[in-house]
Amino acid sequence: MKYSTVALFALCLSSAIAGQPQSVEIRFCPASGVRTYPLETQRDLQSLLLQNVAIINHGQAAFDAKEIELELLQAGHVLDRKKLDASAIHGLADRGAKAQAAGVFKEVPFQFCGNDLIGPDIKLAGPKLDRDQALLLTSQVFAFNGARDTLRVRVHGNANGRAAEFAGSIPIKSEFAKNKYIFPLRGVWYVGWGASFHTGHRWAIPEEFALDIAKLGGDGLTHKGDGTRFDDYHAYGADVLAAADGRVTSATNDQQEDSSAMQRPNETQVAYFARLQKEQGERLAKGLTGITGNYVMIDHGKNEYSLYAHLKPGSVAVHLGDQVKAGDVIGKLGSSGNSTEPHLHFHVCDKSDPLMCAGIPVNFNNITIQWADLPRPIQSGDVVIAR
Repeated sequence: MKYSTVALFALCLSSAIAGQPQSVEIRFCPASGVRTYPLETQRDLQSLLLQNVAIINHGQAAFDAKEIELELLQAGHVLDRKKLDASAIHGLADRGAKAQAAGVFKEVPFQFCGNDLIGPDIKLAGPKLDRDQALLLTSQVFAFNGARDTLRVRVHGNANGRAAEFAGSIPIKSEFAKNKYIFPLRGVWYVGWGASFHTGHRWAIPEEFALDIAKLGGDGLTHKGDGTRFDDYHAYGADVLAAADGRVTSATNDQQEDSSAMQRPNETQVAYFARLQKEQGERLAKGLTGITGNYVMIDHGKNEYSLYAHLKPGSVAVHLGDQVKAGDVIGKLGSSGNSTEPHLHFHVCDKSDPLMCAGIPVNFNNITIQWADLPRPIQSGDVVIAR
């Protein structure tokens, strides 16, 4: 039998009224919704990433998860369905337990909504879940044509020797940011990382739709010389602009740049990324400024906040509480924080904390994308001309 989102809510509500509250909770992170991003605009092809789902047993009886169904709905009708069988569930359980034991949730709390997804009293396990144990499901990808409005998770299993099913739903949001934004730099720029799945941004909640922006030279490289000095980079020192009117909610200006984070001459990609992984772990341990370096965060209203990160030391031109207009210079592009070379990290998200927030996709009203047939959202690898 198929239930609409409303019918499922009514079903759970009637059980609670009858004195039989749902013992297994389906919890999402982020909890406000899951957002889409175009894969191919002209063909109305959308991408969706379900970041995190926790299946938590609050009941006295153990629950043994046998199958998980992920469903995309439109107007109450299931249009897409993905099934995870017992083998997949065993794999999820093993990865979750190892990640918790390794301290991953403390190292990158922004990726798991702090304690909102997995509280300190919850132990990751599975497929069999005793009381206060949970099964963690991460990074589930969908691609589809058209619109979807709801994502539903249904978990089938056994409790108290009987077949049991538990379900939870979350809205799918396909709109872009509500405010109007301009590109935060002027001229011709290269978006190395965007919202595409082959770059790292899409897999992290705060920066799911973020941009890492650099500048290419005539030879197609981002730097001249051997790239060992910040001044070698074509982007370094460029004016960074407020992308919309708003009020500064936080800013940092005293973080130094570390040239050792850049790839060394004759260093192989394998050797570089092995070294980088260790160094990035050390920066993560420093907290916010270890990641963002010098940064500015601006409140634009409508629960939208823009972040400008890795700015040049001493260049931040605004302070807490300042009102800014779109196009105002707020700092200069640099390489502070968790930065592998001078570039601007820009994203919009739904809270004033640069890390403990969820990303929101943005369209800019003053750009042309080289080689794009028609106007479309930015993809990783695009060359952008900002007027």
